[in-house]
Amino acid sequence: MRDYNIKAAMSKIIPFKALLPNPKYVASIICPPYDVLTSSEARALAKGNPYSYLHITKAEIDLPESVDQYDKAVYDKALANLQMFQEMGYLVRDELNFYIYRQITGDHSQTGIVCGASVDEYENGKIKQHEKVREEKVVDRTRHADVIGAHSEPVFFVHKKNEAINKLVAEETSKKPLYDVTDAANVRHIFWRTNRIAEIQKLFGALDALYIADGHHRSFASSKVRKLRRERGDNRDSCNYFPVVIFPEDEVRVYQYDWSGDPAKR
Repeated sequence: MRDYNIKAAMSKIIPFKALLPNPKYVASIICPPYDVLTSSEARALAKGNPYSYLHITKAEIDLPESVDQYDKAVYDKALANLQMFQEMGYLVRDELNFYIYRQITGDHSQTGIVCGASVDEYENGKIKQHEKVREEKVVDRTRHADVIGAHSEPVFFVHKKNEAINKLVAEETSKKPLYDVTDAANVRHIFWRTNRIAEIQKLFGALDALYIADGHHRSFASSKVRKLRRERGDNRDSCNYFPVVIFPEDEVRVYQYDWSGDPAKR
């Protein structure tokens, strides 16, 4: 998430100017999260697909296999690939908006708000955590975000049930989406843009807290990146936020986290 050039709102979430997939390439860009694939799995999945977002989130796939996934060259390659994706028109800068994202797997559907969450609220405990973190993963995501100058994947948040939020989401998702694509794992992804900024901020600003479901390392990395940037004199307000998608608690399913099994089930 890069600069959005507005004064920060006094609420838990903000809109932002996203880099969105060009609809022409979206089916090829879509990929699994960075941490559910090994480097070799990511290399195989992206083979023959120059549009895969794995070229940014796991850029070691574009370097010799002998290069360690935490080598400086990997982060530099991620930056080069991000720049190339924009130059080639694979990713396109949008205007200031919130977004709505629906994920459908089999008979299960969940729909959430895509936005920026506050680093301050993460640090002061208003964004609730339930996991400890591994230092090497925090360092990795910190370096990745710092070098490329963007947070490359949203964190998975949950909010308490709220009928007003549900109503707004229902109204906005009755409109034509920006994307409606099914991935190789047969998961359907539907994405809308919404400019109902003041309404959404007011609704979420009234909530007591937000909750991290998945993405503790990326959340902590967001705090670390801000600290690094401030030490260098970079006080842009965009450093105070990181991208998240916030689903309602009654739509979320919790699955076993098993590193020894099928990567698609992790």
